Amino acid sequence: MKKACACVVAENEAREKEQERKLRRANMERIYARSIMNEDLKRASFDNFTKRPGTDGVLRAAISFTNGFEGRSTGLMLYGRPGNGKSHLAAAINHELNRRGWVCLFLDVPQLFNLAKDTNRKGSKISLTDIISGAIAADLLTLDELGSGYLTEYEFNDILFPILNGRQGKPTNFTTNLDLGRLQRWFEKDKLGAPLDEDGRIYDRILGSTDIYENQGTSKRREDAIRRANGGRS
Repeated sequence: MKKACACVVAENEAREKEQERKLRRANMERIYARSIMNEDLKRASFDNFTKRPGTDGVLRAAISFTNGFEGRSTGLMLYGRPGNGKSHLAAAINHELNRRGWVCLFLDVPQLFNLAKDTNRKGSKISLTDIISGAIAADLLTLDELGSGYLTEYEFNDILFPILNGRQGKPTNFTTNLDLGRLQRWFEKDKLGAPLDEDGRIYDRILGSTDIYENQGTSKRREDAIRRANGGRS
């Protein structure tokens, strides 16, 4: 009888958890209905990732992260030169965990900033609070292209900081083309040299909440371009 009762309780808890995830997913789809992932990233998987010298370690880390996701509180920081597959692996993680039932959100950082700024338009049905709370609510948030362009005071104080501060204890994945020193400097000052995060508040949170891997692979995009220029020959 006790075993039967325990099974019923477990089934009820599983149903409640699944319902709660459905509600969060529906809310996230409402908030981020205008978010865009390019076609290559929509198709990204571990199976179609092109292995090249220097990518073995980061590929293993991505697969291990995915398989051990339940109970994780730390994310991944994937950095390295442009075009070597960082975003592909981050998207593959996102898709696979979504398939397994987790609520995942993938955004490149410029896109996040644009979505947040669009909430200031007259007639917008989405508020900045919606953008921030939706990002915080995800089981996994992926911020692609961290360090792209210049960071403004508004983007730092009103968007990035509230999201990352609110996600403490929850895994967030990042990709960036900057090495760690350049990423730290990206947070310190805005385009005009005015101070933003000279004390390293966000930078420290990111370092303290991620396992950091350098993707040392070469640029697949450049290799593909050279191959096309050579008539398909490598």
